[in-house]
Amino acid sequence: MSRSSAAAVTADSRRLLKQLISRSSRTSGVQFPPAFLRDDDGLDPPLSRILRGGQGGDVRLKLYLTMTLLAARHPHDIRGIPAATWAHVLGLPEPKVNGARRIGDALDFLAGMKLIGIAGGQGRPRNVLLRDPSGNGTTYSWRGNRYISMPLGFWANEWIYRLTGSSVALLLVLRDMRSNRQPSDAPWLTTDQKRRYGLSEATWTRATKELTNNGLLIVRRRPQGRDFDYRRLRNTYWVSTERLDDSTSPPATPPQE
Repeated sequence: MSRSSAAAVTADSRRLLKQLISRSSRTSGVQFPPAFLRDDDGLDPPLSRILRGGQGGDVRLKLYLTMTLLAARHPHDIRGIPAATWAHVLGLPEPKVNGARRIGDALDFLAGMKLIGIAGGQGRPRNVLLRDPSGNGTTYSWRGNRYISMPLGFWANEWIYRLTGSSVALLLVLRDMRSNRQPSDAPWLTTDQKRRYGLSEATWTRATKELTNNGLLIVRRRPQGRDFDYRRLRNTYWVSTERLDDSTSPPATPPQE
């Protein structure tokens, strides 16, 4: 976010965000299927495609995640929320004009990816219907053999304002990597495994630094291989998502880019 974006996170933004959380009636995290964030066939998954485009990607990702938070129950739709209100919720500058326009652009982009269906317009709030997070255009569902969850504290403790879109994307990726390991056995990725998430090296590096600085990530260099084999040093990643749900964390400060 720019400095003007940071200044746009107001008391009204925080009030509306809390109202959305309450309206969702959720008591735990928001679930996403693996197909939302990785593609084992070498194609770019929806998460990486949403993120591209600088600040536009930041808005698209945070809007999509927050709409998924809100539309918790069948038929997973959202009605009657003006674009300006979404802009206020996300802390965008000039929410009634430029912010609302950016929300409209984000909705069009997400509809083009078949992640949502939209109806209405012509001066009225557009209604949103969630579709399958894999982007195949079918009925919405996150259920399957496994899923990745974004803790409710991401919104409740205002991390959505503190983290950039790149860091939010990497946080989901790290949730996928974490599985059932322990901090002493943190996961690592081969080059091919890393590629399936579709995030650029610049995004990975920048987001890793940001998550580390916020106490959400521990990165270590560890040798891989048996004692008499060549032992390559790899980065291991342990994400401390419990911190997201810790309401005693320092107040959220919007990011500066």
